[in-house]
Amino acid sequence: MKRSADKPLEKYGQKRAFTKTPEPAPAVPTHRQGPLLFIVQKHAARRLHYDFRLELDGVLKSWAVPKGPSLQPGERRLAVEVEDHPFDYASFEGVIPEKNYGAGNVIVWDCGVYSPDEGSEYSFDDRAKAEERLRREYKQGKLSFFLRGMKLKGSFALVRTSTDQQWLLIKHKDRFIGGDDLLAHNTSVLTGDTLDEVAQSTNRERLSAMELAPSGPVEKMPNEIEPMLAEPGDNLVSDDRWSFEPKLDGYRIIAFIDGESVYLQSRRGQDYTALFPEVVAELKAQHVGSMILDGEIVALDADGRPSFNAMQNRAQVKGPKELAEAQRQSPVIFICFDLLHFAGMNLRGSTYEQRRRYLSQCLLTGAHLQLIHASDNGEELHEASLAAGFEGTVAKRKDSVYQAGRRSPHWLKFKSFTTHEFVIGGFTAGKGQRRSLGALVLGFWNKDQLQYVGHVGSGFDDASLASVYKQVTALATKTNPFSTQPPLNGPATWIEPKLVAEVSFETWTEEGYLRAPVFHRLREDVAVDSITNGPPKKKKAKPKATPKNDIQSVLEQLDGTSNRLDLTVAHGNGTTKIRLTNLDREYWPAHPETKSPAVTKREYLRYLAGISPYMLPHLRDRPLTLIRMPEGIGGERFFQKHWDQERPEFVEVVTTFSEHVGGAHDYILGHNLATLLWLGQLGTLEFHVWHSRAKVAKDCLSQSDDYSSSLESMEASVLNYPDYLVFDIDPYIYSGLEAKGEEPEYNKKGFAMGKRVAFWINDLLKEMSLRAIVKTSGKTGLHVFVPIERTVTFDGAREICEMVGRHILKEHPRDVTMEWATQKRTGKIFIDYNMNVRGKTLNVAYSPRGVPGAPVSMPLTWDELEAAEPGHFTLRNVLSRLEKTGDRWHDVLSAKQSLAKAFRSKARK
Repeated sequence: MKRSADKPLEKYGQKRAFTKTPEPAPAVPTHRQGPLLFIVQKHAARRLHYDFRLELDGVLKSWAVPKGPSLQPGERRLAVEVEDHPFDYASFEGVIPEKNYGAGNVIVWDCGVYSPDEGSEYSFDDRAKAEERLRREYKQGKLSFFLRGMKLKGSFALVRTSTDQQWLLIKHKDRFIGGDDLLAHNTSVLTGDTLDEVAQSTNRERLSAMELAPSGPVEKMPNEIEPMLAEPGDNLVSDDRWSFEPKLDGYRIIAFIDGESVYLQSRRGQDYTALFPEVVAELKAQHVGSMILDGEIVALDADGRPSFNAMQNRAQVKGPKELAEAQRQSPVIFICFDLLHFAGMNLRGSTYEQRRRYLSQCLLTGAHLQLIHASDNGEELHEASLAAGFEGTVAKRKDSVYQAGRRSPHWLKFKSFTTHEFVIGGFTAGKGQRRSLGALVLGFWNKDQLQYVGHVGSGFDDASLASVYKQVTALATKTNPFSTQPPLNGPATWIEPKLVAEVSFETWTEEGYLRAPVFHRLREDVAVDSITNGPPKKKKAKPKATPKNDIQSVLEQLDGTSNRLDLTVAHGNGTTKIRLTNLDREYWPAHPETKSPAVTKREYLRYLAGISPYMLPHLRDRPLTLIRMPEGIGGERFFQKHWDQERPEFVEVVTTFSEHVGGAHDYILGHNLATLLWLGQLGTLEFHVWHSRAKVAKDCLSQSDDYSSSLESMEASVLNYPDYLVFDIDPYIYSGLEAKGEEPEYNKKGFAMGKRVAFWINDLLKEMSLRAIVKTSGKTGLHVFVPIERTVTFDGAREICEMVGRHILKEHPRDVTMEWATQKRTGKIFIDYNMNVRGKTLNVAYSPRGVPGAPVSMPLTWDELEAAEPGHFTLRNVLSRLEKTGDRWHDVLSAKQSLAKAFRSKARK
């Protein structure tokens, strides 16, 4: 916050002595973005009143409303305009001491975001336009606006009367009118305190005003987001660090709202939009440019209770007439429990506690769109969930961020019974009245083989029996899909392994089979190839009351002083051990010029553990080139692409065909914390990755994962389709200290010129309707990436980047070069478009560099790049920075851009 004596706050400052009152001093925020904030503070001054405040032009325009706001349409509440308040005042709660202006207790009664709404036109996603409209309306003496708060929602007006300072606060008629006694909700939306209780809460940490309403990095609307998943919990115990929600029994849905367009994505990435028109209709009425919700669609049975069977029947309906009847017979509700994006901002880096507040504010509920209930009392909520017919309870850490596509220990699920999913590979015939179906033959995938685990014949009712029989017979085949002949009591009909059954069972037998399994349902929403959990290899350890954080466990073990350590690291459902040696070895010796102390192997491993949640997503599925320096940056260093040696079982590889080396070779994949730490033990000080991923998904033109059989197969595979366009920017402006023939050393002039070229590239890409992202290389240069849908090969990507580079060169020939001869680059910035080649690598985001000072390759916003220098980001400060800012590249794989659409847009211009 920039402290200033801006004129709008002059009167505010004159009325207060800030050495005597805890109220914030005058200040105007410098970099506000996103929707505008509104705030209502309940204030027991000389007379009880409500302070209604609207953010506008960096301050809070303020009105004292003696009787408080009303939800009764047309009811006029006097609102006396008072002095503008600083933005920081929005989160102020506490006691203004006696003999000070406004003495008395204050709580934040409501808060949220607002937009002008005159003519039913909303500007939640356009701050500049919203403020322009509001200035005009304020000057005219009539403000019309739409509130998204936890208590106040809908359209309101402020109308100036003949007296300058007197206005009227009026609720417009809409679907948010009436209800119970609004002012009976008398507690703070931030702390739960009443006016009387706030005086006793002086030690509670005050939230920043920035945290009150949705705030996060600006992003383009993602095409898809994989849902975050919960791990099974052991003992449900209330804890102040956790919040608890009912576990719903329906279909997990990510809902994308982009203007009038709505898309419902299932857990498997399927399009469910057409199945639930009543939900889509209410999502279209959210009055926001862009919004992404995570939740569960549940169907209700005839008694109004959630029913998974009703949900499955509803999902199988085809045709408009059947759908209309299903809407009457099996109504559905989308129960939302997370807000991932709002008005152009990525909220996935916010904590669960913050996202819960934002969801409560921003969601406009209806008959088919509801907010999930949450409680800090886990035991009480679990009991209520089971009584209501839900599956159980989900516990969520309040300080956890949203980890898309990951099953995280920060979310735990507690069910009334434990179930597992298995692949159906066949069925046996029944006897007596159940001649159609006797039992389902079950298995799981062990690598690429289906391994038998047992058969289940109990748990069916007439309806499920008929439905399952119809589906399994449609997949009948003569081929046994299992790796061995299952030990069955009679003949079986084999089926293609395309169905998943959810079953409960008592335990595993010594042979690795299910004991007393019971069928519960088919799971169309679970991918068949994801079923890889079989019997445990070892006896189960006794369950712990609460799972220990994997990273914290590593950090605690590295706290010791021993030079050797057998490090225990969580992996899969268990743990593994990594032998660590020479922990006191200095990987980065102290460096007098940068005033940086030495970094030992122990400290480096601590960094790798801490950075893993941010770094691993950028390593996932990418062939990895290691730059190893086992003795530290002063010793021998070597590149290692292929891994042909023994490796621990937790280290995954991908086999690729190389036309340069000949034949197929293994590359390491950085898929887990254990692999990262093992590579750190081996002296891997830099991690360089391909720009393509060994993962088939719907954004890729190729659906082939054959990377190894031939050069032709590699070229036809997904690994030949990059995720990014890449511009490697290298300054060839010398410091004068380099030895003859050496590359330029870092110098401010060269880096400043490199930044200028990066901004030129970004400006040109904007004209092409493409969003670029940037990071420091960690040495002298910059890397500019453009996340794209995987629809062009590396050859196509290279041609596009060369075209962009040639345009920049034409515009700035004195500053830019694309010469391949090094001696011809002197004094200029080299744009290397030839990084867009399959197999070429750049250091991954957050990778350290093997040079003095232990710098790190750091993702930045374009605003941050203005003042950035490579030495600002080191092993010692990056983690603390990320705790404040979050991962700047968190959305690079979800916010893909269509090159075809961008070029069409450019052509129209």
